[in-house]
Amino acid sequence: MRRRIFPQLWMNFVAIIFLLMVIVLAFFIAMLFLVNHFQLLTPEREGHLFPLYFIIFLSLVIGAALSIFVGKRILQPIGDLRQAMSQVAKGDFTIQLSEDKQMEDVEELYHDFNLMVKELGSIETLRNDFVSTVSHEFKTPIATIKGYVQLLQNETLPPAERGEYLERMLDGTQQLTYLTDNILKLSKLENQGLGLDFQAFRLDEQIREVILFLQPKWEQLNLSLDLDLPRTEFYGNEEFLYQVWLNLMDNAIKYSQKDSRIHVRLQNTENEQIITLSDEGIGMTPAITERIFDKFYQSDTSRKTKGNGLGLALAKQIVDLHQGRIEVKSSPDQGSKFKIYLPTNLKNS
Repeated sequence: MRRRIFPQLWMNFVAIIFLLMVIVLAFFIAMLFLVNHFQLLTPEREGHLFPLYFIIFLSLVIGAALSIFVGKRILQPIGDLRQAMSQVAKGDFTIQLSEDKQMEDVEELYHDFNLMVKELGSIETLRNDFVSTVSHEFKTPIATIKGYVQLLQNETLPPAERGEYLERMLDGTQQLTYLTDNILKLSKLENQGLGLDFQAFRLDEQIREVILFLQPKWEQLNLSLDLDLPRTEFYGNEEFLYQVWLNLMDNAIKYSQKDSRIHVRLQNTENEQIITLSDEGIGMTPAITERIFDKFYQSDTSRKTKGNGLGLALAKQIVDLHQGRIEVKSSPDQGSKFKIYLPTNLKNS
């Protein structure tokens, strides 16, 4: 941790003030002594005023030198910092101050200021991206629903098409609900410092419940499931871990090839539970694999696949709060394998 900035800077100010006071006091004492000893102000001794003029000139030179020192070394850096902070207050996060200063305290102060501005710039960029992406995610299903509502106003529309449009409208509302729920959950986990309440539950049964819940999706693609789920008692947050398996399983189904297989395995070890979920789908490139846990990241920029780029970010956040970790291995056209490691001995976070 960096040491505090103020003590040494304050001592420099105190030392300068003290030095100025000593010089002024010495000057007046010297003047009084000279005036009294040499009687410099008497008419008959006017020629002896040179020492007094010299002392006054020397004092002015010393005072000017000290003023320049204080202004250049201390007051000018503070003024530069004030101007830079004014620019930051106006929204300019590109400004950086030169850290090449002779005073260590000023150098550290400028360094901390530069770090602060970089962090503020990153936050501002993230905020802009967040607003832009969320706006797009909400705009797409809303525009779809609006379009189908306009089509449904046609009274001559055949019943089959009417039912199809209503189903697509329902998909749009479900997408909005899913997006809103994930945003709220992420906000609750990240911004409120949520402490998870842990309890004992059957981890294997929870994963089976998720698989049954998604049965219409994997049956539609005629997927085969290879399950290895031994009885496992686990101590954690049941509500949020359900969301992890739901997001991972939903992704595996979404990107699987028709008539392929999905493998789900639960392995019990002495210190942790290892959950492996792999598919035989389209897979991912290394560049995509590095970013799949970023919020709102979607490898399919055309947005032909349903989703909003929040599911895996939420899953990772929940696993992290359980003091675990999540790993992924994938290759294009070779499928993807997710591994989740959850420690066995957990306490309420």
